[in-house]
Amino acid sequence: MLDDVEYYTRQEVGYQCKRVLDDAKARALYNKVFKLKLELKRKGKLPIRDQKLLSEKSVVTEVDKEISSNATTEREVKNHSDRMARIKAAKLKHKT
Repeated sequence: MLDDVEYYTRQEVGYQCKRVLDDAKARALYNKVFKLKLELKRKGKLPIRDQKLLSEKSVVTEVDKEISSNATTEREVKNHSDRMARIKAAKLKHKT
């Protein structure tokens, strides 16, 4: 199985190394890109393959609770849309 450095190197230059370049140039290119990817991994900037972006369990913080309590309700949204409709109707009536 490929490690992350080798995987990303093959993704970037695999086609060129296999199909386009001759053997010596392909090896030089592969080694150059491999060293760059290895340096990225050492710095912690190379993405980890198959890493889950979200956990299955979530933690609800106090900030989340405040945001939820301040969120507009359906009733407020309906009142707002009704108010906007009345404003538009008044503008149209005023233009004529």
